[in-house]
Amino acid sequence: MTVKNHQFNKFNNLFFLLWIMITALLWALDDSEYPWVIQKVLSGVSLIVALCSTTYFLCNYILPKEIHRNRILIIFIQLVLLCFVQAFLLWIFQEGIVLLEARHILPISQFTHERETFLVTLSNSVPATILVNLGFGGLKFYYEHGKLYQQHLNLQKAHLETQLQSLQSKITPHFMFNVLNHIHIQIQKDTDLASSLLLKYSDILRYQLYGVDKEMVNLNEEIAFMDNYIEVEKYRWVNTLEVTHQWDIQNGKTKILPLLFIIFIENAFKHVGRSVAQNGYIHIQLKQYDHEMILEVRNSKASANKQPKNSSGMGLKNAKQRLALLYANQYELAINETDDTYQITLSIVIGNEQS
Repeated sequence: MTVKNHQFNKFNNLFFLLWIMITALLWALDDSEYPWVIQKVLSGVSLIVALCSTTYFLCNYILPKEIHRNRILIIFIQLVLLCFVQAFLLWIFQEGIVLLEARHILPISQFTHERETFLVTLSNSVPATILVNLGFGGLKFYYEHGKLYQQHLNLQKAHLETQLQSLQSKITPHFMFNVLNHIHIQIQKDTDLASSLLLKYSDILRYQLYGVDKEMVNLNEEIAFMDNYIEVEKYRWVNTLEVTHQWDIQNGKTKILPLLFIIFIENAFKHVGRSVAQNGYIHIQLKQYDHEMILEVRNSKASANKQPKNSSGMGLKNAKQRLALLYANQYELAINETDDTYQITLSIVIGNEQS
């Protein structure tokens, strides 16, 4: 069964349940004296058929179409016209019972004694039909709004997933080529080192291929991935960089999104500055306590390669997009840049669930 049919049946089940309750209530409250019980039955049936059939048409054919088109004025006009149609049907049913009594098919009852003209019936019936239509129409509005809201959420989720897949596909592409090239060189010089690099890089690839398929991962898994990444980068830069990293983690089972921090670390290795006279440096620290994580990444800059302040490459742009999509107002990203230092500080408020 499709979602649309499920929603349709769910509403109509409630619709008919309400009419059964209304019918039972009207039957219980009707204290009119009828010569035959059949006349009371005909009176109730005529009322329910006139109102139930028209409100069903209103809720299942008129309102859904016009609500999706957002034509409120048309809905109002059709609702008023329907009220007059209902009042006319009630008069027709009344006249039908009077006709049966006039032909002595049924004994004379209050329908004949209290027979009203069409205009009087119309004026008496329209207020009641307006209330009935507003009640059931409001119920249908609630259900249609729920359907539209769910559709909006589904579209938003699909859009989010598409954007995330696009952003994740751009993470560390140049790193792959650099590492493979370095491994190729090391194979000819130091096979043990090349083998170690290859094993660590295989773990990196495995995480990137399979870790991102999970909606959330343990913080420990993300840290293991970053450890491997940093170790591989250390091998690549040999003795030209001073690299330190510190993980101060209170709960390693905290759930986070995969590949959340790697862009900032990759960006530091990509843009770190060093010279012949002085090595460059990269300092990485991740602190997690209670419901907050703070990542600090600081790297040296070469004055000759200085970029305009507040500039960011595609990697940082992608990172900001991911944070905006995934954490909305739950994060703060500060970028501080001087002539010889570049630092990012990312603070995220997260849940502290355990697997």
